[in-house]
Amino acid sequence: MPQSHVVSGYVGNKSATLPLQLLGFDVDPIMSVQFSNHTGYPTIRGKAFDGDHLRELLEGLESNGLIRHTHLLTGYIGTLSTLEAIAAVARTLRAANPDLTYVCDPVLGDEGKCYVSEELVGAYRSTILPLASVLTPNQFEAELLTGRAITDEASALAVCDALHAMGPHTVIITSMEASSSSSASSAPAAAAGDSSGATGGEQDDPWTRGGAALLPGRHITLVASTQREQLPGRPSAFRSCRPAFYIPPTSSAGILGDLLAALLLAWAHRHPADLATAVETALAGLQGVLRVTSAAVAAEERAAAAALAASADADGPPGQGLLSSRERSAAVFRAKELRLVQAQAEVVTPRVELRAEPLLR
Repeated sequence: MPQSHVVSGYVGNKSATLPLQLLGFDVDPIMSVQFSNHTGYPTIRGKAFDGDHLRELLEGLESNGLIRHTHLLTGYIGTLSTLEAIAAVARTLRAANPDLTYVCDPVLGDEGKCYVSEELVGAYRSTILPLASVLTPNQFEAELLTGRAITDEASALAVCDALHAMGPHTVIITSMEASSSSSASSAPAAAAGDSSGATGGEQDDPWTRGGAALLPGRHITLVASTQREQLPGRPSAFRSCRPAFYIPPTSSAGILGDLLAALLLAWAHRHPADLATAVETALAGLQGVLRVTSAAVAAEERAAAAALAASADADGPPGQGLLSSRERSAAVFRAKELRLVQAQAEVVTPRVELRAEPLLR
């Protein structure tokens, strides 16, 4: 499982390992980078590893007869040499197990911003996609890999078909901003209730349990397509629209993508001929973690506001003023880290609130 790794917080392997273990997988994590914390913080220390490092680890596993893997999961890869080494890993694992499932989360960028070089994007197209079983790009990454724009769900399915032609039998576009005329209108009634997370609807609204808060009017759409035969009556192409939680603004989409890719791997393994159920359950786990995190963030914000008010009433400057802007920034990012340990029950036994809606080609 070559992905980024951080000492503190949750991103890459730190986001993926615990959920996979809770769902019954033995996990062999490999670090593509080792950083002190994720890149949202004002200070980062650590190093990135190159392809030779990965090849050396693979050689050790092979020498000891430890290549017995059923799945391969990859996330952010920052260098061409590492990407080429991952292709070698995928071929080696598949030679040992022809039924290997390779879940590739192509972390290339988001919201119009590319994180990697064009050379790396080209290598994904030519080298990685032909090896991948399941691809989990966001909207920007799917557009970047295919050179096609996504404007609605029909164009999203066309992009899925283009990605199928490059290799993966299953494509899950994990996040598209919903338009008010399409996906948002299909959001569950619960998501349309009180979005403040305050009193008045919290008891009836599954999304705001425990004080979690939603972003009013904002929904995220997932579109999925598979070429694998599905159980009778289950769709091979579908969408799911989910409400966006208020975790401002420092929980990056990439962090959530690492967690979602791991959950999709686990639940697709349990439901190999029912992708819709796998996605429904994975999204329920993701939303559960976000609900716990959002509630914790809200509680911390209330406590911080109370402490600030108390210090303002005392003699002298407010206590918050004693902190530098860098310290305040780090404290904000720290408060927004995912509460994975606290949300273990949501990962293992998620409450499915959203159902997949079939899409016609």
